[in-house]
Amino acid sequence: MKKGLAYYRFFLKSEAQYRINFISYLLRGFIQLVAVLFIWNLVYSSTDDGVIEGLTYQEIILYTIISMIATQFMELDNDFQVAGDIQDGNLAYELVRPVSYIWKLFFQGLARATTSILIIGIPTMIGVIFYITQQEAFSVAIIRALLFLLIISISVGLMFCVNLLFGYSAFYLNYSWGFLLFKGSFISLLSGALFPLAMLPESIRGFFLKTPFQYLSYFPTMVFLGKLSTEEIITNLTIQIVWLGIFAGLCLFFWRHAIKNITINGG
Repeated sequence: MKKGLAYYRFFLKSEAQYRINFISYLLRGFIQLVAVLFIWNLVYSSTDDGVIEGLTYQEIILYTIISMIATQFMELDNDFQVAGDIQDGNLAYELVRPVSYIWKLFFQGLARATTSILIIGIPTMIGVIFYITQQEAFSVAIIRALLFLLIISISVGLMFCVNLLFGYSAFYLNYSWGFLLFKGSFISLLSGALFPLAMLPESIRGFFLKTPFQYLSYFPTMVFLGKLSTEEIITNLTIQIVWLGIFAGLCLFFWRHAIKNITINGG
């Protein structure tokens, strides 16, 4: 763990040295937010009462912003990292290092996500808390924020495991980049990062809510918005932890299987 934390500090410093990354994070976040809010403005302007599936225009704006915060925590990119190491032949060298390769990937991804969180996530989250306190008690806003962070911390582990499983595809595919790009778009759709899953037809929504991906964005966002009861939060949190255990087990299983039959392009 100490070596892992040392890697985290090293990668965090490396991220901080590239000022262009800070600018790109800000521009990307701003452009995404403006584009999505413009679309929602068009959608809600066509409604009679300004409410869609129980969400007002103000709430959909909050949903979009909070979902964007959740997305910052998921910027791990360990799927592309492990796929690159496999296809370039670097994995053979990584496996003989004194620190666990998986832990290294985790802390490297965490450092990358931390940069985005500090620049966009935390300041935006403070703004959301301030907005909620205009309508709710300060203690309510803080409790929601803490629950959001608790759920997101589990979501980070889940996202890491999902990324690893998709990154392992490089063991079996000569070209996995297109597959990983498709994965990103697919998860954005199923996780509710693009729009609230509540707006989908009931049959489709029911399917989406049964997948583990809703716990990456939709679930924590709805908790922050105060749209779920205590019972629903506890139930979903329990299911989320179970999903994390399942994916962690799958990662371990496929990793051991792949290492035994390892064939690396270029090495």
